[in-house]
Amino acid sequence: MGKKAKLRPHVVEAPIEGELAAEATYYARKCGITIDEAAKIIREANGPKLSIVRKDDAKAK
Repeated sequence: MGKKAKLRPHVVEAPIEGELAAEATYYARKCGITIDEAAKIIREANGPKLSIVRKDDAKAK
């Protein structure tokens, strides 16, 4: 008998809709991954951009 797969904690993902669904489907087919994995990668890539804030007196000049 084979071993049982380890259970992963259940994570609720946002539903895949519209443009994200089309893009995720395309990349999933091209890369050989699941649509959910492709959507996760796309969401991470489109995450909020962080800005760099200087703490010195560069603004005072």
